Amino acid sequence: MLVIADGNNLAWAAFHSLGRAMGAETREQHVRATLLGLSQSIIGTVARGGAPFEPTAQMSFDPDPRFPPVTKLAVVFDEGRPLRRRQIWPAYQTGREGQSSFLDNEPYVLEAISQFSEAALGCLPITILRGENTEADDLAATLTLREPGPVRIVSSDRDFLQLVDARVSVFAFVKKLLIDDSNFEDEVLPRPKGGPPVVFPRDRFVDYRALSGDSSDDLPGVPGVGTLTAAKLLAAHPVEAYLDSPQFVAEALGRANRKVEEAFRSGEAATVIERNRSLMDLRLAAKRYPDLGPYRRTGEWDEAGFRSWLKQLRAGRLDPDGAVAVMARIAAAG
Repeated sequence: MLVIADGNNLAWAAFHSLGRAMGAETREQHVRATLLGLSQSIIGTVARGGAPFEPTAQMSFDPDPRFPPVTKLAVVFDEGRPLRRRQIWPAYQTGREGQSSFLDNEPYVLEAISQFSEAALGCLPITILRGENTEADDLAATLTLREPGPVRIVSSDRDFLQLVDARVSVFAFVKKLLIDDSNFEDEVLPRPKGGPPVVFPRDRFVDYRALSGDSSDDLPGVPGVGTLTAAKLLAAHPVEAYLDSPQFVAEALGRANRKVEEAFRSGEAATVIERNRSLMDLRLAAKRYPDLGPYRRTGEWDEAGFRSWLKQLRAGRLDPDGAVAVMARIAAAG
């Protein structure tokens, strides 16, 4: 199984969780906490078959029988800013950049990522993908769609859920939840209070996201449409039906909704959906990368170098022999 770890996602999680646990105050302490948490999470991802190690817990290298062994490991990182998407929607992901909690702490996270990449490429059987002003989501999706075997993506980013199928699963590590083909509807789709999930065809999931928007990316949806309304609309008809016949909105929702109907009737919904599809559809984004070579760097297994790095990390909860055995298994599989 190929495991693809969302490096920035894991690094920020490590910054917050391990930084607090270690009482980090200085720049050096913040960088060390982030580097330690990121490194342990990546190693734990391999050890546990795609479920990342919780940085504040005791790491176990016992194989998890629920998961197949990891035979390939890739880590994707953002670099710079998402310029392509901002050409389409200038406000894309700008909200976080106006927050002091992001701007003040980003240098620590970026420094930890740089140190991790340099050390990992020097001793681990790992692939790291990153590119200037390129989003990790796009690189991860491209790698996922071109991998013939099973893939597990480790990330709390909901954008990856559109890729889930019989071959691809997502480990949402914040919720400690594995999402695959068997539980997708129960864990991902919205439900009215006390009711079952509102199910619609899986190939409409990108439109579900386009209709409802994504506040975490500063991306609004169609006026009046939240996740539950979007699901109800798509359970009844494909989105094109409402673009052609706005009166279908009342039928799908079981009541009139003038705001939503007017959005479809005026053409505003069509504009929003087209824009959001172009921003959210990872299969569409993957077509922009016919060759991942310029973004890919591959490390080579060096047991002595890895043991030396582990000593430098001073990871007290991490058993060096167990970590070496885990990484040696990947090297042998490759």
